[in-house]
Amino acid sequence: MLKIRMALKKTEAMKYVGHLDFVRAIERALRRAKLPVAYSVGFNPHMKLSFGPALGVGVASDAEYIDVDMISMVDENDFRQKLSEQLPAGLILVKAQGVNSTASLAAELNLAGYCVEIGAEPSPGNLAAAAKTLELFSKAETISYVRSTPKGVKTVELKSFLVDDPSIITGSGCINILFWLRMKATGAAKPQELMKVLVEQYGCPAGNMSYRRVELRAETATGIRDAFEI
Repeated sequence: MLKIRMALKKTEAMKYVGHLDFVRAIERALRRAKLPVAYSVGFNPHMKLSFGPALGVGVASDAEYIDVDMISMVDENDFRQKLSEQLPAGLILVKAQGVNSTASLAAELNLAGYCVEIGAEPSPGNLAAAAKTLELFSKAETISYVRSTPKGVKTVELKSFLVDDPSIITGSGCINILFWLRMKATGAAKPQELMKVLVEQYGCPAGNMSYRRVELRAETATGIRDAFEI
C-alpha cells in the first residue's frame, strides 16, 4: 500500500481540541483537498489513517505524526500544497513524505519530549530556585505521584518514565523546563504530573504553565530514531 507520513504542528490555538476532533479535522481537510486517500471496504468505509500517540488536551505540539494510505501516489509537494490550503487555523503541515513502512506509529513512537513554559520571570532568584529544584529532584531515587481516576487511586512512579534529568532553558521572558518521558505498554506519565511534583514537592517557581510536546521518537534495539526513520 502506498503511504504518506506527515508531521503536523498543533499550535496554542488548537491545544484544547481533543484527539477525536483532531482526527475529524484531518479527515475533513483530506476530503476537501481531493487527495486519493484509500478507504476501508464495507458498509461504513472510512479513511485509512494511522495516528501517533494521542496528545493530551491542553498541550500544544511541534509535530503530530499521521500515516495516510493512498490508492495512488502523488507528488509530495503537491500533497503538501493541497492539504495545507484546507487545514483549519492552528494546524500547520510541517512535513509530508512518502514512506515504505509497516510500523505502527502509536506503538513505535515511545519517547516524548516536552517543553513547559513557566510564567515566572527568569530572575536570578527564580533561576536559582529552579536549578535547586531540579538538583533535588535528580538526586531522589523515587518520585511518586498519586493519580486519582474514576476507577480509583493509583500511585505512579514518575522516575520510571523519565529519560535523563529535566533541564532548564530560558527565553521569551520565561523559565522553560525540558524533559523526555518514556511511554510503555503498561501506561505513561503526564507532563502535568511531573510539573505538579516539581512545584508542590520541590519548590519549583510557579506561574501559568504552557505545555508543548516538542518531539516524538522511537527507542529501538538499535538506537533512537525519528518518525521518518521507522
